[in-house]
Amino acid sequence: MTTNDLWAPLSERASTPAPALRTSVSGALATQLRHWTYRAISWDSTLLDRIVLRCDVREYRRCRQHDLVEGVEPPDDFNPELDHLAYCTPAAVMLDVVDAWLHLTAPSATARTLPVLPNRPATKMEIFASALDGLSELQPRFRLRHELQQLLDDGRSAYTLRADKAGLRQRVYPTVEALAEAAATRAGQDRARGSAGAHLKRAWAAAYALHPEPGKAYSEAIKAVEAAAQATVEPKNSKATLGTMIKVMENTQGRWVVGIGAEPSSAGAETVTRMMRLLWTGQTSRHGGSHPTREETVAEARAAVHLAVALLNFFTDGILVKQPPQS
Repeated sequence: MTTNDLWAPLSERASTPAPALRTSVSGALATQLRHWTYRAISWDSTLLDRIVLRCDVREYRRCRQHDLVEGVEPPDDFNPELDHLAYCTPAAVMLDVVDAWLHLTAPSATARTLPVLPNRPATKMEIFASALDGLSELQPRFRLRHELQQLLDDGRSAYTLRADKAGLRQRVYPTVEALAEAAATRAGQDRARGSAGAHLKRAWAAAYALHPEPGKAYSEAIKAVEAAAQATVEPKNSKATLGTMIKVMENTQGRWVVGIGAEPSSAGAETVTRMMRLLWTGQTSRHGGSHPTREETVAEARAAVHLAVALLNFFTDGILVKQPPQS
């Protein structure tokens, strides 16, 4: 579901093109997440201790009595430790609890589908494998993930399930995310670009995680551009860095052109070089020194990742070209 597809109250629809996303857990969403958490862990109570340890939540105390009537025995399936986790954990920590459950119950393999091959019927083994995949949608964990996604959508949460269903991440406009995915895919299909696609995926994941890692995101963005640019800028230098490639491009400025306009000139290439330098010099935590090192902010890291997406396209799609020296 895209951001624009999220439901908004009638009173808000006329004033905003898309519903405002909530970065905090609203009271209504917290209540539903608590009910969901109790149901989810009830299916496999062995996860309880691991989630408590991972999220460092308070140890169990008999602090919740509002669902139990004095003098009445609780139901046989009542689990006080689970009840404490679900209903006494602070609302701000509930997303961590949910994220931990998703990680611990992550699908072990990608779904298999019947191959589409002309003139060959599917084998019994392929039919059996496809049937197993279809039955997986009836499993409790699948249904719980579907219910969780619906809760996050209805609550207009700024967070959503990751593509691998193994955790939460922050929502991104689908068009923007599609551009990043396309850049990573194209780079991954071009052997000359090395590990550029993998680095870009890691940069994106770190930038938009439930708890972003800006330093990692920025570093991976630089590595993505280095891997994508080396074959074009310094193919014979196995130790090339973004810094050395920027110097090469600046020293041979007249030989680089970008295919824009009826007569491509080096003006466009200068812009690409400036983008590379901006990415390179903007990493404040790259080196130590006599002054305290400042970590990149989340905003800076995300800007670096989007710069990397654009630069990967320039190199992977052959938009930036180095002309042979004039004789």
